[in-house]
Amino acid sequence: MSSNPTSHFVIIPNRPVVQEDGDIKQDRLKLHYWEWKGRQPTILFCHAASFHGRCYDRIINEALSGFHVIALDFRGHGRSQTHPPPYRFRWFGEDVLEFTETLNLSKNNLIGIGHSLGGYALTWAAAAASKQLFQSLLLLDPVILSPAMYQESENYSLISEFILQRRSQWSSIEDMMSRLKKRETFSQWPKDVLRNYCTYAVDENHKLVCAPDGEASIYQSSNQPDSDIYALIEKSKYISHITIHIVRSSTTILSWNALDISPTEPELVKWFKTGRDTQFENVRHLFPMEQPQIVIDIVKELMEKNNKPLSHL
Repeated sequence: MSSNPTSHFVIIPNRPVVQEDGDIKQDRLKLHYWEWKGRQPTILFCHAASFHGRCYDRIINEALSGFHVIALDFRGHGRSQTHPPPYRFRWFGEDVLEFTETLNLSKNNLIGIGHSLGGYALTWAAAAASKQLFQSLLLLDPVILSPAMYQESENYSLISEFILQRRSQWSSIEDMMSRLKKRETFSQWPKDVLRNYCTYAVDENHKLVCAPDGEASIYQSSNQPDSDIYALIEKSKYISHITIHIVRSSTTILSWNALDISPTEPELVKWFKTGRDTQFENVRHLFPMEQPQIVIDIVKELMEKNNKPLSHL
């Protein structure tokens, strides 16, 4: 597998897309993805909100060398199509389902690895699919909240207000890196991971592709009733056949950044017949970027298990 992936676009028909006048219409959605060619099975990477598919290059290159890997850029992120807010949380799950079906990825014993929003989207797709979509899922701090949170009227207004004040324009990639590494959120990122984020998070004018108002709308939608995934999981005929490993960050406050705490329902594993739960203490929500070795080791273990013959059958 080459460490330099190729860039591809795919058109997904009949998806909800916000128009310039604010109307939501069923329209064509242009999604972008990166592809590392290699042997089967195929591994689909789905990223966190406001990031993109190239944030996990170190994990892919060190843990999945030689395998066929696809890293999707969600709508409003990376090189995929953008539109005005809102960005509804469940749309990302629907997009993943349509994306995998359009590329016929499930024929290759598909493995899904998703971080944060990406973990939610993969789970949504797996639960909504009319067949078994994945062989296994690795969910890294998925934004699947406690069931009661979807019934509450509280929104993420404070987080959204903070996001809306973020800088979104820089003079260069180097300028962006030098400023971000001084911020708490990015201060612990290895330099190569930070450079990858900065390189692919901006357009040709060094402006954030995932604009602050778009990111804020994602968080605002995350605990709305239409984002509740539990009924979908309960009704699914196929998700019980998927091996699911949930990896959670700390639930204790490690800083004053509310986004550092794990958003995942602690009892989520009980919703999956073949679920497994791992929690790391003193690890923050962005651990795949801050401490990629944690995920590298877990992914290597996943692939070793995947390659073992099923002798018990």
